[in-house]
Amino acid sequence: MTEFVCNVCGSRNAIAEFATEPASCACGSNVRTRALIHLLSMELFGRNLILPDFPRLRSVSALGMSDKECYASILQEKFDYRNTFYDREPRLDFSKPHPDLYGTLDFVLSADVLEHVAPPVETTLKEVFRMLKPHGFLVATVPCSSDQVLREHYPDLYEYRVLPLGGAPVLVNRRRDGRLEVTDGLAFHGGVGATLEMRQFTVAALYEKLLGSGFTNVRFFNQNVPEFGILFDYDVSQPLIAAKEQAFALTGAARTEIIELWRSAEDRASRERQLAASAEDLARDARALNETQGAQIGMASRSRWLRLGRALGVGPKLT
Repeated sequence: MTEFVCNVCGSRNAIAEFATEPASCACGSNVRTRALIHLLSMELFGRNLILPDFPRLRSVSALGMSDKECYASILQEKFDYRNTFYDREPRLDFSKPHPDLYGTLDFVLSADVLEHVAPPVETTLKEVFRMLKPHGFLVATVPCSSDQVLREHYPDLYEYRVLPLGGAPVLVNRRRDGRLEVTDGLAFHGGVGATLEMRQFTVAALYEKLLGSGFTNVRFFNQNVPEFGILFDYDVSQPLIAAKEQAFALTGAARTEIIELWRSAEDRASRERQLAASAEDLARDARALNETQGAQIGMASRSRWLRLGRALGVGPKLT
């Protein structure tokens, strides 16, 4: 039996057979999503917080690349965060230029997406790099094989579509030189569509691609955190942090927000202490009043006049 607290939703779990890729919490989280949130927490705050305990910092800006709803909805409450999609609204194609976003983001989340973007993958990585602030970072999970070299499945993609043909999907591509290619035997992750697997990374190739796109500090993560259900196995995507230029630090606006949160919490605690003290005073006064009334009733019950009245069937009955 494996027991852990999900750092995405905060619930406690106990499962007989622990698998890494399938969801292992009712919220839908698995090992790689919990590893993603673990890395995000460590990079932002230097400690391992569960996502519901993240402070609410609206000055922190971020984008998600088709993030799962189980953590995207909470991130939206905590930060100036927007989840985006390649194939539906809110739509954002990270392989296209977005100069209005350059230098505006504190972080970008990418869970098993980089293996699906059109080649060359450096186009997307450089675009993410441009969107980040100087202290910004990319936190990602990427499936990596044990091969020696990166395998780019369709290096000549230019104008392409995935179309059904004979009951199976095929990739139809018109190369830059005008030649038409039709490829079958396609691999998809989680369904047919924009989830077409474009490449298989290796850790070495991924590291090289990130550095070549401008990132200066790339760190891969493979440490188990059993208390949060992060136990690595062969089928877990590789979690990583890729920082832009500087070590991450909360801005002055974010620090002000944290101070205000601390003050609000301290004020709330102070009010609760005052209410508790007032309740204790009231309870003490009530106990004292009861003791006084009890003594007076005891004295009255021993009065000879009261005893005479009770003998005659008149007067109060005191207990």
